Amino acid sequence: MDHKMALQFISILLGFALLIFITFKGWSVYLASFTATMAVILLSGLPVTDTLTKVYFAGIGGIFTSLFSLFIFGAVMARLYAVSGAAASISEAICKAVIRDDLPQGRRRILGVTVVILASALICFGGINAAIVIITIYPIALSVFKRCGIPKRFIPGVILGGCCTFALTGPGSPQTPNVIPMNILGTSSTSGLIPGIVASVVELAVMVLVLDRMIGRACAKGETFAMGPKDQLPDEDSRMPGTLISLIPLALLFILFNIVQVPIVFAMLAAAACSLLLFRKYLPRGTVKATVNEGFISALIPVGSIGAVYGFAAVVQKTDAFASIVDTLLGMQIHPILLCILAVAALCMLTGGSATGQQIVLPIILPVIQSTGAVSIAAMHRIGSFAATTLDSLPHSGTILMTISHADCGMKDSYPAIFVTTTLATTVGTAVTAALLYFFPGLA
Repeated sequence: MDHKMALQFISILLGFALLIFITFKGWSVYLASFTATMAVILLSGLPVTDTLTKVYFAGIGGIFTSLFSLFIFGAVMARLYAVSGAAASISEAICKAVIRDDLPQGRRRILGVTVVILASALICFGGINAAIVIITIYPIALSVFKRCGIPKRFIPGVILGGCCTFALTGPGSPQTPNVIPMNILGTSSTSGLIPGIVASVVELAVMVLVLDRMIGRACAKGETFAMGPKDQLPDEDSRMPGTLISLIPLALLFILFNIVQVPIVFAMLAAAACSLLLFRKYLPRGTVKATVNEGFISALIPVGSIGAVYGFAAVVQKTDAFASIVDTLLGMQIHPILLCILAVAALCMLTGGSATGQQIVLPIILPVIQSTGAVSIAAMHRIGSFAATTLDSLPHSGTILMTISHADCGMKDSYPAIFVTTTLATTVGTAVTAALLYFFPGLA
């Protein structure tokens, strides 16, 4: 390895270290991204002005072009669900239906964890962005955890277990890890339907079983639920839409996107308009305009965060060292299914986001996997979708940092549960998907 290549490898490692460290310390992802980018540019010998303007900022703009349409109407819909109480209505209905006061404590804990995961997944599967689901579901999680006596530090992991796992990668999901492969590979939203459903059930089972053991041990040591100084439970007397009414926009989005096959942007628009019509009378007087405007503005936050990381990743791609890493991955003499898993997981880990990693790696590995003829494009879609959520949620992930901050918890206390739901369970789910499509390729 020559001196220039060695410096570029060092610059990439330093860039990722800075990205992780600065965001871990609570600074803006934009500052972290820019600082990490400058480290790569200066140490790699890339032209500063051209790389910043034509690669870094162009990369950020490219993400807005490709992803903003997926977020904008979903963000409005999420805001309407949160302010009207529709999200709370759905979660409370599920909670009241399954968590009875006469159940043993251990059973109530299992049900409480399952309820929050499924409520989070349901809303996420209905098209609301994961970053917004976290804010929407958090007050409901507080109520459920208080009722079941579960320590609060498990809330981030449980919420993320619903909105950052199978709800993103399962067949029919309108979320970016399922939509991006559709755009790049030309596949349908339900590619790998049966393996995807089976893997989603397995992910849920792993989460609930492992978290139940962790929570049981914590409770045995005397831990219990305790509200934080910033926490506030929902007002039980507030006027909210009924559960069936609250489910209509989510069902409409799912039907339009997966059955009628309306483009995702228009399906989102229709669902957001339906939400406004159904929930308008439940919004506080005089807040309709403000609620809708806040929804549009809130779409900028997750897209901007993804774009900031993608801009840094775009600069990394300009180095010879990155090309060497990709060549090494693609040159491994392994089965195309394993190659797809490793390449997607590695790039999503390096970029700290499933959407960012998929945007980069899928176009690169597509011709390589196609040339083997061993894996169908539909199978590649489902495997790549699941693999994207395995290593993207390490501590430097913006979503992880946002969730822990919103819940006012510490990384040390909360991350073990987050690792179980967003890395351990998703890895098992990916393995199940891959195994089913390897042994039964016709299921793709």
